[in-house]
Amino acid sequence: MKLKTVMPYVLLLLPLTALAAPGSQSGEIRFSGQIVDAGCVVERVGALAGNESRRVELQPGLAFDVDTHRNACSGQSLPISMRYEALKTSSDKGIVTVSYL
Repeated sequence: MKLKTVMPYVLLLLPLTALAAPGSQSGEIRFSGQIVDAGCVVERVGALAGNESRRVELQPGLAFDVDTHRNACSGQSLPISMRYEALKTSSDKGIVTVSYL
């Protein structure tokens, strides 16, 4: 008797579980949209050939040029954040991480 009561619920939920499963099982990640602005080029001071750049001082004695010619950094504010982490093996070398906001 209980089987007759449970069976309609199972038949109702079975199609819903199939719809809730992810569409791709191959390990792919898909994005949709468009790139609106080109990314910002960050180089050491003096390395950029163009005139349209902005100098950013990350810390005293550590500065970079950011290209601002027709890209995401061309406005008043820079949509990036930069972080410097000194290497433990050297006093004058480190890793600069640039992240878009």
